[in-house]
Amino acid sequence: MKVVSIDERGRVTLPSESRKVLGLKPGDKLEVSVEGGAIVLRPLIPEPVKIKANRRWSREAFLKAGEATFGD
Repeated sequence: MKVVSIDERGRVTLPSESRKVLGLKPGDKLEVSVEGGAIVLRPLIPEPVKIKANRRWSREAFLKAGEATFGD
């Protein structure tokens, strides 16, 4: 367990080892809650981005896009 301090502005720096294990990067959002007398931080998982096309993809175009993105 790591011990951290709260600075005069109420900020806490998370240990680099903890950030690395969770894959946290600058700008990532955390949910803050109080549970059983403890402060709990949970990484927020961003909502998937929905993209809408103005036309339907043909089967061939869809497969080519998948191959270009993920390989054969």
